[in-house]
Amino acid sequence: MTLDTEWIQQQLQNIIQAPFTIVPWCPEMMAEGETADSVIPDRSFVRDNKLYFPFRASAGELAAFVVEARYLTDRERKLVEALLGNMEQVWQNGPQLSDNPIYSEEERMNRFGQWLIQQAANLNREEEVPDELQLRDSLSACMVPILLNGEGTQEGAITYTQLHRLFASYFGGDVLLTPLDEQSWLIMAKKELLLGADDERDKDTESRDADFTESLEEVLTAFSLGLYELIANEWVGVFHLAVSKPSIPLQSLPQELNLLWETIHLGKIFHVTEHIHFSWELHLERLLNRIPKEQRVLFLEQVMKSSVILEDSETMATLDIFFQLDCNVSETAKRLYVHRNTLIYRLDKIKQETGLDVRTFNDAVLVKLYLLLYKVTKRK
Repeated sequence: MTLDTEWIQQQLQNIIQAPFTIVPWCPEMMAEGETADSVIPDRSFVRDNKLYFPFRASAGELAAFVVEARYLTDRERKLVEALLGNMEQVWQNGPQLSDNPIYSEEERMNRFGQWLIQQAANLNREEEVPDELQLRDSLSACMVPILLNGEGTQEGAITYTQLHRLFASYFGGDVLLTPLDEQSWLIMAKKELLLGADDERDKDTESRDADFTESLEEVLTAFSLGLYELIANEWVGVFHLAVSKPSIPLQSLPQELNLLWETIHLGKIFHVTEHIHFSWELHLERLLNRIPKEQRVLFLEQVMKSSVILEDSETMATLDIFFQLDCNVSETAKRLYVHRNTLIYRLDKIKQETGLDVRTFNDAVLVKLYLLLYKVTKRK
């Protein structure tokens, strides 16, 4: 079995926002005292300010993904190591299901997690869920997918049994809890557990679809806020939730998992103070994140005469609230607990320094785009 290295390279570049290259292995790349046989594929190392992630693309063929070390934090480096190591193990050895069709619940979901990561990493390989896992019936129902992702290392990490019991109690019914790695879990609950089995919205005609969509998002938002508080009472450290709309996992789960991973990634970049991220709220962020860095920098230089004022925390908070409230001056002043004239003075000061009046539609759009691009570009 051979790794789809070009696809992995593209995904790493999308996630890290830095250029990765693939190079064949050579003796000069090895650390002192190591041989090709002793290199551990899931361990990275730095040489000449470059970070090497060794892997075996096929049996006996050693290569490496290479990126400038300055682009990655220690945490991102460990995440890439874990991702590549998991991919290599699954792709070379298969899901490693034993011949014994009887598994414990935790073992069954661990194996499903391995299989799911493999499918999400290569969407061109459409494979059915292994019959040994006995999940096809459960995955045929319409379910809400939620990704739980922790940061850092937990001391006294919560167990599978504890989490499953916690979620089953909160959702009021059975849930599918799938471990993806030590810090990531995929939670899936039937839509009826959130919306109610007899919800009249399921029977709405086409003329009420818009109202149903709005209500669905409100329900998911409220439900996720409660779930976050519940987990916070048990979880040690910082964690994030990514939530997507109901879907049938058997038809689209690998794509949904990729969407949830991307949602958390974008949420951490563009909304650093938030820990719950919704896939349907990040359309603009998703588009801007895919713009090449050179073009982002050029836009920032051309649009703003001076960005000094936007580095002021008070100004940034004012603009964030102003845009959240649809550029409504009165409502923004109330939310900020300032007099309306004080807010107008701040907006006039922004216009004087930048040449852009955020009370006009065109300038407001430019400033909003500037703030979003500034966040994703400043990160590197």
